[in-house]
Amino acid sequence: MAELTQHQLIAELSREIVMNVAPEELPIFRAQSEAYFKNPKKLLARKVGKDDMLGFGAGEAVAFLTPFILAVMSDVVTFLTDEIRKALKGEAASLITRTVKSLFKTRDPAADQDDKTEEKEEEKRMSLTAEQLDQVREIVLSRARQLKIAEVKADLLANSIVGSLL
Repeated sequence: MAELTQHQLIAELSREIVMNVAPEELPIFRAQSEAYFKNPKKLLARKVGKDDMLGFGAGEAVAFLTPFILAVMSDVVTFLTDEIRKALKGEAASLITRTVKSLFKTRDPAADQDDKTEEKEEEKRMSLTAEQLDQVREIVLSRARQLKIAEVKADLLANSIVGSLL
């Protein structure tokens, strides 16, 4: 999958997750996602101040979840792309991108009706196995731990992502 196409897909799917877990961040989502794709390490770097180390202060209040959602979703999309690539063996990259996107349940029903080609019908028949859904959940939780996301938020994020795939 071309890098730009993959970034667009990750951003689009991440926006859906942000709507569920951090809707207050929607007004700044575009700027955050553009900054993330330019320099993910910079946006993910946590600056720990004296108050943060004690567990209180403004640190948590101003930490945006969007960059972390983008990072987690990048891993999920990579995993799903690999799984679909194995299943489709040699199909066009655009079909793989559309298939990954079709796995997620989006809020835009018009987008589902735009393309009624033969490929679209095949995409609708694809679904993930319980094992693959468990793998997605583990990818989300593992990445969330790496990023030091609070356990409660990590569970919420995992539930939201896996739920969007059901």
